[in-house]
Amino acid sequence: MPRRLLLAGALALSLAGPAAAQSPDTRVLRVVPFADLQSLDPIVTTIGIVQRHATMVYDFLFGRDANQQPQPQMVESWARSDDGRLWRFTLRDGLAFHDGAPVTTDDVIASLRRWGARDPYGRQIFALTTALEAEGPRTFVWRLSAPYGLMLEALSKSGGPVPAIMPKRIAETDPTKPITEAIGSGPFVFAAGEWVPGSKVVYRRNEAYRPRSEPASGTAGAKLVKVDRVEWLNIRDPQSAVLALNAGEVDYVENPSTDFLPILQGAGMRIVRTDPLGTQGMLRMNHLHPPFDNPKAREALLYLVDQSAYLQAMFGNPELTAVCHAFFVCGSPQETSAGVPAGIGKDKAKARRLFQEAGYDGSPLVILHPTDIQFMNVATIVLAEDLKSIGVRVDLQAMDFGAMGARRANRAKPSEGGWHIGLTYWPGLNVSDPIGNVPMQASCERAWPGWPCDAAHQALLDRYPAASAGVERKALVDSIQESAYRLVPYVPIGQWFAPVAHSPRLSGVIGVPGTLVLWNIEKAAR
Repeated sequence: MPRRLLLAGALALSLAGPAAAQSPDTRVLRVVPFADLQSLDPIVTTIGIVQRHATMVYDFLFGRDANQQPQPQMVESWARSDDGRLWRFTLRDGLAFHDGAPVTTDDVIASLRRWGARDPYGRQIFALTTALEAEGPRTFVWRLSAPYGLMLEALSKSGGPVPAIMPKRIAETDPTKPITEAIGSGPFVFAAGEWVPGSKVVYRRNEAYRPRSEPASGTAGAKLVKVDRVEWLNIRDPQSAVLALNAGEVDYVENPSTDFLPILQGAGMRIVRTDPLGTQGMLRMNHLHPPFDNPKAREALLYLVDQSAYLQAMFGNPELTAVCHAFFVCGSPQETSAGVPAGIGKDKAKARRLFQEAGYDGSPLVILHPTDIQFMNVATIVLAEDLKSIGVRVDLQAMDFGAMGARRANRAKPSEGGWHIGLTYWPGLNVSDPIGNVPMQASCERAWPGWPCDAAHQALLDRYPAASAGVERKALVDSIQESAYRLVPYVPIGQWFAPVAHSPRLSGVIGVPGTLVLWNIEKAAR
């Protein structure tokens, strides 16, 4: 009962204020996202909730339709030279930022440069760039020293860092420093004055947004916002979220606890599995400090982590999970079994021996422990017990998922505020190719936190955009995965397919791999 009273109080606060009071119930969409929004910058961080925020606020040059094919979004027309070295893009007329300023090519170029400093696709493209320049307020050209076969895939990606278009004055922020102002040209306006970290995020419909004429499909097509206001409510207790949905106090719950799915179905809620590639869980090691600066310690974890045990503990439902040792996820065109070692996940004796050979000195391993997402909380506890079973001491440091995202950027020694291990997860779509798989990169200080550093491995990744589709690309993917099993940039802990749950009052819900799309949704009266 106290939990229900607390929830009622939180919801009452979320409804307070003139904007909510003026909107009928059918014009307000209340959503429980998978995590709390604590940062606004989709370039500096790869945390999924920030990328969802970016999808709301920003628009992009291209989107991807339901078949994952790039389609123009902010772009009206584009052309590529016969030799593939020159691209010309023209923006749609009438694009405007939320502050009323028109979107120009100066804004686009500054945004792409900031994105290119952090994103693996962007780094590859800018390494080939000889010029990126405006030919007027709506047209710009991109000149390359060599063809880049994944240009449109790069510009349409929805997983972080994303090529969000923002005003030049904001985009010129140092790409290593977070922006603090969220102004885009997308379908929703971020209500900065109503943001209460840890409690509520509010977005208003962008009255000036000019949607495309094509039907909505994936992150492409018409982004028609059919409500006045969207509220993200930070309800971390799984039972409270389910009770709120059943009571009609919220409309949409992302990643509902699988324990409560029968209750939701019994109450008539819609349970929708929207993502064919699901999510890849991963155990990320810090390659900078002992013991994981030694590849034998990283290899040890391959033999220690039994995916089936983790998935059972996390979800308890085999229909929603899959054991998968393919770094580029099972079900994708890049799925391969190349390099998978015999005995993976099933040889604790070998794991113990490899730790000893790596020179493990018995010091506690600092494990980042996100406690506010239940399945990550459970997986971290399983990892700790596994490590203790082979004689490794652990230091579980509890925090919420957002704080973990900030903490893992700390390169200091684990004893001085750094870390050894953190569990996380990425949308299957985002890690399903060698460039989009950010944790796969081994570019040293420029790599994702954990900082793998291996020139030979990185060289294989850098070859991927130039490889022709078919046999050549397949052989290269096999070589990359074989290299990954030698380097061990991270350890996959399995694949899962978490559904969303929403009220039967909602229609027009679009499923998009790896992100949350809230345009196109209508809410019927009770």
